[in-house]
Amino acid sequence: MAVVSSVCWAGFDIVRKHVGKDMTATGAVIGVTLFQTPFIAPFVAATEAGWSPQGDRPLWDLLFVGIPEMGGTYWVLLGGTVALNVLANWLFLRSVQVSPLSLTTPYLSFTPVFTAIAGFLTFGEQPTWMGVAGIAVVCLGAFFLNPGREEDGLLAPLKALWTERGSFYMLIVSVLWSITPAIDKAASIRTSFLWHTWMISVGVAVFFVIYRIIKDTGAAELLREMKIHPAWLALSGFFAVGAMTLQLAAYDYVAMAYVETVKRAIGVTSAMLAGWFFFGEEDIARRLLGAVVMVVGVALVVSGGSAP
Repeated sequence: MAVVSSVCWAGFDIVRKHVGKDMTATGAVIGVTLFQTPFIAPFVAATEAGWSPQGDRPLWDLLFVGIPEMGGTYWVLLGGTVALNVLANWLFLRSVQVSPLSLTTPYLSFTPVFTAIAGFLTFGEQPTWMGVAGIAVVCLGAFFLNPGREEDGLLAPLKALWTERGSFYMLIVSVLWSITPAIDKAASIRTSFLWHTWMISVGVAVFFVIYRIIKDTGAAELLREMKIHPAWLALSGFFAVGAMTLQLAAYDYVAMAYVETVKRAIGVTSAMLAGWFFFGEEDIARRLLGAVVMVVGVALVVSGGSAP
């Protein structure tokens, strides 16, 4: 399940890149979020109608969920995560629009690093030596990934983040998506994983729909965009729901560190290969090497955990 979940995440990234070529960043975000509803709503409706299957199966428990009771705390948590995801999704689409896929999605490997830093600043969690080694390896991977210009010297990787806008945008996305897990965990406990996933997608979509209607003085232009790649948008919704559902289900069988490591390894590697195979991106050997090194660093950070 962890492997299939990782493949779904990789497929989701590739589809987002594809639709982003012909749609605006906001239109693409609206599409990939709204099209998750057809794959979630039937399970909620079936559960409410009493049609959910019986049996002690974690996957059934994740899929067949009814409408939960939602208190004030949940709505506050939902508002926070929707706000962060609005910004993260828009930056993600802008990132893959202005820069090669192979120079953008690998920076998502920094997410566990930022999560470790946030844990130290907020909860006093001390990284282990393995965690420190992982951070160093990730930095080394970033050097191979985007070394910049030779004349920039040792600071080339840092300067490259400013010269390659897509890489910088994706680095911000990593920071934002290192904050949302704690919020989403607290919110999911109060509802369910599938329901909260749906609420995030609806919240993000509604925000951008309102923004586009105001900006375009009507919905005509947005509706035109939704007709450009309806099949691809539907595929993105399938990948998104499948990725999250199977990822959560896998946690019942293997350690989350293993799931995260598989997810990052397959996701980053697939993004590199997709950028080369589907989108004609060049210099794939060096970028793939950098991505692999970053994945090794992420594995060390995630597996190392924190010292008591």
